[in-house]
Amino acid sequence: MLESFGISHSFAMACAWLFWAVATDMVAIYALVRSKGFRKPGWALLSLGMIFLSFMGIRRVVLVIPLGVTYALWCVFGIFGTIAIGNIAFHQTISRRKSFGIALLALGIICMSLA
Repeated sequence: MLESFGISHSFAMACAWLFWAVATDMVAIYALVRSKGFRKPGWALLSLGMIFLSFMGIRRVVLVIPLGVTYALWCVFGIFGTIAIGNIAFHQTISRRKSFGIALLALGIICMSLA
């Protein structure tokens, strides 16, 4: 069915693994903050375990999508996910200047990915 839209099965699976890598990275970031600088062992171990799982996902993505594009996408989704987690879970805010910088960074990563 995906082939009728010009999307190969391997590309669709790579996108699913990329989603997995970003999601596990977001859990790792959340657990890292909750670990209070690795002073809470349970949260620290969860963070390390999620980073491992994130890299295992990326390992599958780079078999289909070039490394530079994979890393750029992982970063841009990770940036926005981290901002969302900081805002929702930890009530952190971002200034307009920082928002502008983040938007420029994301635009640059997207342009690099499309080149």
